[in-house]
Order: sequence, then structure tokens, then C-alpha cells
Amino acid sequence: MRPSRRDFLKLASVCGISLSVSPVASAQVPDIAASETLPGRGVSHPALGRVDGVAKVTGGKLYAADFRAADLPGWPATTHHALLVRAPGATHLYEGLDLAALPPEATPTLVVTAEDINRIGARVPEFYAGDLFCPVGTTPLYLGQPVALLLFETFDAYDVARVAFRDGNLLKFGKETGPRTGANYGAFRFTRVAGAEPGAPDIYSPLQEGWISPGFVDGGSGRPIWRVLPDEKGPDYVKGAAYGEAIRAELEAVNPAVLTLDRSFATQSVDPMFLEPETGLAWYDPAAKKLDMVIGVQSPFEAAEAVAHLLGEVQADHKPATINTRFCYVGGGFGGRDHTPFPLYVALAALFFPGRPVRLAHDRFQQFQGGVTRHACTLRSLIVVDGKSGLITGFADYHVLEGG
Repeated sequence: MRPSRRDFLKLASVCGISLSVSPVASAQVPDIAASETLPGRGVSHPALGRVDGVAKVTGGKLYAADFRAADLPGWPATTHHALLVRAPGATHLYEGLDLAALPPEATPTLVVTAEDINRIGARVPEFYAGDLFCPVGTTPLYLGQPVALLLFETFDAYDVARVAFRDGNLLKFGKETGPRTGANYGAFRFTRVAGAEPGAPDIYSPLQEGWISPGFVDGGSGRPIWRVLPDEKGPDYVKGAAYGEAIRAELEAVNPAVLTLDRSFATQSVDPMFLEPETGLAWYDPAAKKLDMVIGVQSPFEAAEAVAHLLGEVQADHKPATINTRFCYVGGGFGGRDHTPFPLYVALAALFFPGRPVRLAHDRFQQFQGGVTRHACTLRSLIVVDGKSGLITGFADYHVLEGG
């Protein structure tokens, strides 16, 4: 039977691993719809529309957080649990965990660290620059960088350990080094030169020509240098830089015939307020070499690709042949968790606990400690207004975005 176009677009292969992305309430799998869990008992499923529609508008929900292994057909009945331990500081050398300080009933079955990740050959996708776990003997890259993943057989053991790490001092730190710094991630310029008349084609536009980047930066400050110089990127690059520099010169010039508004702004670091903390459920079946995941993300296929890259070159006994990424409804994180690395840790929890479904879930404290954050930025806006016509003839926004 030939696959439909929908099926074809849902299937792909990354790093030799077959990927599939499917809603857990997909019409192709009708038995899963009956397993969706909603707050309260005896909640009826509507004949039409989303199963979570009434629940959401009345204060309930349906996300990855609402699922356990027993809710999913074909999965083992018992859910196991993972705890992601994060560094509370980023100015001292990390020297390891003090697991002896945990209550005996909270001893993890398995501890996964940076050494284990390197041992199996896992790779960090380029978008998530740096180590997934802070190696012992180094300074954490950022506040809240994970240092270990603890795996537990029972929820009770997990819960006691979670509270102990939150309230105690179970991470060991040594010499003070100060925070780590790195090179800027990149610089881009968006330049548009409108046509002479309203409705006329643009003379130059990033929609037509593409974005431009400087290709070179100041060695001291790391700021971009937008000088118009011959470059291997070709004439379009030089043309875009030339237009941008011409607009900059016009905005910066002293001209009594125009009114120039020059304002500067700054924003603080902001923690997005999700309706639910990040959660994931995964099961690696070593016999079938299949990794099944239930996650809440904005872009499920991008999450599946990232997991496939992570595991694309791992040792054979840890490498799945198939990854099936299930999700409830796209947008469950309301845009706040696009490109989050959280699904990578969900996948690793299952890979290191083969044959057992594992749930990795943030509580509110953990979400603020390690969730995606909108960092501080500074902005400068320039608007040039013609003194006679009152028309805006030029506008520029300069953004310096802190990457964290």
C-alpha cells in the first residue's frame, strides 16, 4: 500500500534512525484517544472537537504531564522516574554529588553524568552549544546547568530525593573561577529600502535578498563590523551592507530639516510562565530498538530531529533504530519552550533505563531553575521624520540580545 502524503511528510530518517511524529489522539490510532487522561473521573469524550476543549476552558488541561505509561496501549504498566539535578551556581568548579547525604530510601538506581554521555558517544546538537551535563572539575556554563540525571524505580524514592536536592546542599563545589564567557553567537542585519511610492516594489528587502551577517567582528568587543568590503559571500552581501550603512549615516546625521527621535530601552531577564512545567515520558524497548516518547513541545519534529542527532553515533546497545515522538497538541507550551533541550534528557533517561518507561518532570521550582529564559537585552531606536510632510523617512532598531 502506498503511503499517503500525510504519512510521507511525517516520516523521515536522521543519522540512520527512522523518525515519526504523531499526535497521541491521532485518528490513525483510535485506541489511544480512549486512554487520554483528563482531570477528574468519568469525563466524557466529545463526539467532535478536541478532547481537552472543555477541560481547558474550565481550568483543566491535557498535556504530556497528564500521561503515565499505563495510559498508553502496548507500554509496560509501571512508570519509573528521573530527576534532573541542576547546578545552583556558575562561579565555582563543580566537584561532584554528595549522594551519601541522601536518605537511604532515596538512593537512585542509576546516576547518569557527563562521563556516561561521553562513554556512549552521544552528541549535542549544534543549536545547544556546550555540554548537556557539567563535567566534574569544570565551572558550569550557566545557572541551572544539569550535572546529573538520577533514575529511580519508584515515585516515593524520587520524591524524597527531589525535596532533598531542593532543600539541601548536595552538590560539591571547589575553587571560585567566576562565570564563564564565550564568543558571541552571531550578528544579523535586516535592511529594507522601500519603493519611491506606496505599493511600489521594494528597492531592497531581506524577503527578496536574504539576511546578511557581518562575517567579521571587532576583536576586542565582539561587536559586528558592517563596513562594505569585498567578501566571499558575493555581491548581494556587499549591496545589503551598503544600503544598511547609507541608512545608518542618514539617521546619525545632523539635519535641521528633519526631526530625529533617539531613544534607548532595556529589558530584564524574564521567566516565561508556562501553564504547566516541562514534562516527558519515554520508553526504550531494546528488543525492538525503538524509542517511544510523549513530550510537550512547540515543534515536535524539531525535537525528534534533535534526539536523533543526539543518538546518531552512540554505541549499538544504546542506539534506537526508530524514534516515535508523540505529542498532545502543538503549542502546549504556548511558544515558551520552542527549541528546549528538555526532550534530550527525556530520551537519555529512557536509554539508560532500557525496558522501563521513565517520566522526567519539572515541578515549579525546577522549571524556574532550569527552564528556557528570555534574557535581558538593550535596544536603541532611531526614527527620522520629515519636517514638512510629517512622514517617517527612516527607522532603525539596534538590539543587543544577551544569550545567557
